[in-house]
Amino acid sequence: MNSTPKSPFPEQIRVIAVTAPAGLPDAEKLQKELDFIASYVKVKSYLAVPETTTPGYLAGEIPERLRLLNAAINDPEVDMILCARGGFGSMHLLSGIDYDTLRRRNLPLMGYSDITALHCAMLAKNAGIPIAGSNLIGWQAVTEDKFSSQAHQAALSINSRAVLDSAPQKLRALLPEHPSTVTAPAYAANLTVLAAICGTEFMPDFSKYTLILEDVNEPLYKVDRMLTQLHLAGVFKNVQALAMGCFTGLDNTAGLEELFCRIARLNDIPLFTGFQFGHTMPMGAINARKNLTLSDDQFPVVS
Repeated sequence: MNSTPKSPFPEQIRVIAVTAPAGLPDAEKLQKELDFIASYVKVKSYLAVPETTTPGYLAGEIPERLRLLNAAINDPEVDMILCARGGFGSMHLLSGIDYDTLRRRNLPLMGYSDITALHCAMLAKNAGIPIAGSNLIGWQAVTEDKFSSQAHQAALSINSRAVLDSAPQKLRALLPEHPSTVTAPAYAANLTVLAAICGTEFMPDFSKYTLILEDVNEPLYKVDRMLTQLHLAGVFKNVQALAMGCFTGLDNTAGLEELFCRIARLNDIPLFTGFQFGHTMPMGAINARKNLTLSDDQFPVVS
């Protein structure tokens, strides 16, 4: 007799709202992933239909994407909001999000890449639970990989502690003059989007956080430019630690570490490398309301 596979979602997640605040998902991939998660939980669609005037890189017109995101936030059945994909467009919505209801309901909202904009605003407004993890497009792959599944379960679970010992590599502390172990709430961000949010009212204060950065297909000089911009804006001042995620498409590992070491030394903060999060598999997940312990030559610990 066939047994039902264990759900990748914890038992408190029974209804998931899927919305697309940014880019337009591929229709075939979208349906495949919707069918997949619908085999475990109830799925409610809050997806816009693009108009003929909608730019091809957006999932819908700004008012419609905002209306649907707020409808998901206000749906009393919904236990979690899952973003369909990244791309660009989340910044369009930041001024109109119903933060009061999001704060009252304390809803988790999961996604990454362009979804960094929503997560920044949620932290800045102290509303909801930002979880940097897979968008809907990619969830099936997450469940098929041991580390990715472990990390996403730890991010979504209400359990107190999880050692991410299925990670493909242990962490490394790069600056010996700083502590080799740091425990703090962690926030994972796409570097390009974080730089774009800088200077707005939606930029959080990261002084209590370990900040994990990732990006994709950005040349080293652009990474340098964005890190320098954030440094000059004081974003790294007083953060608990800085951690390097995955910079997919950038093959100059030594140059990247040199950039991060410079920024970390300028701000007198610990620096770690080897956190598996970004536009690649395996893929980690980070709940900004949970503590993350980073230690040299150890696996990450969520608590």
